[in-house]
Amino acid sequence: MLDLELRLIRFDGHFGGPVWRRDTAALVRHEVRASLERGSTWTWLAERDGRGIGLLVAQPPQDAGWIAGMTSPAPAAYLQTMFVAEQDRGTGVGAALVRTLHARLDAAGVAVTLLHHSQVNPLSGPFWNRMGYRPLWTSWEARPVRGLR
Repeated sequence: MLDLELRLIRFDGHFGGPVWRRDTAALVRHEVRASLERGSTWTWLAERDGRGIGLLVAQPPQDAGWIAGMTSPAPAAYLQTMFVAEQDRGTGVGAALVRTLHARLDAAGVAVTLLHHSQVNPLSGPFWNRMGYRPLWTSWEARPVRGLR
């Protein structure tokens, strides 16, 4: 799980997403461990031949209150992490992970699932659209701040 989370951060960095810092790996390791110990986070790991190839982590409504106010349907869940290893993209692994989450959400009576994704990532928009997601809000930022001229 840690490897896939770190690969996601590095991949998203190509599109202006997260910034890799010296202690990123240690912070993510701590968060993964805490998440698994908490037990309330919904986590699915896809494996092939004993190696992790896909990861989906979602926050159930009791943990997603921080974002639930962004929409009126309730209860809301948050899809926190979704990543498929490069060599396994296009094989249906990502869609299978999302379908598994959707089945869990439907069974729990969750009205809406929210997520963030990079709009400039050429893979994200088409994938999430195929999974039934539509834009709710858009934000723009400039990094570094001196880029604002």
